[in-house]
Amino acid sequence: MGKGKKQTPNGLIFLEGLCLSFAVYLLGQLLVTLLAVKGALAEEGMFPAVAVLCLLAALAGGFLCARRPVWGPLPSAMMCAVLFAGILTAAGILCWEKGINWTGHGGLLVLCALAGGLTAGVLGGGHRKKKKRKIGAL
Repeated sequence: MGKGKKQTPNGLIFLEGLCLSFAVYLLGQLLVTLLAVKGALAEEGMFPAVAVLCLLAALAGGFLCARRPVWGPLPSAMMCAVLFAGILTAAGILCWEKGINWTGHGGLLVLCALAGGLTAGVLGGGHRKKKKRKIGAL
């Protein structure tokens, strides 16, 4: 039968990237909360920390999708980032009565997630398979 690696279904690659993004995001949120409670992080510094955390989470999931591209490194990483930003947006809409302030912090977090996916797509596409060369054969 086949001796190569088994192919992962396309949807599963995006699901793995999305799960990695949320794992990084949730663990980072726990760390930011711990730092805020202990007094190591001021209240004014919480939003920038969450914005950087959002960017890093999308970057991690985007790298995973860019390394195993379905459509190419950039579109695959951006798809993972769009899914991550979409779920964050849906959670924000469902959890807050007043909704999301798109011109304030809410829009910036979505832009940070998309920027993380864009960065992952641009930087993560450098992995190429080398061609096997036959030595001694002309």
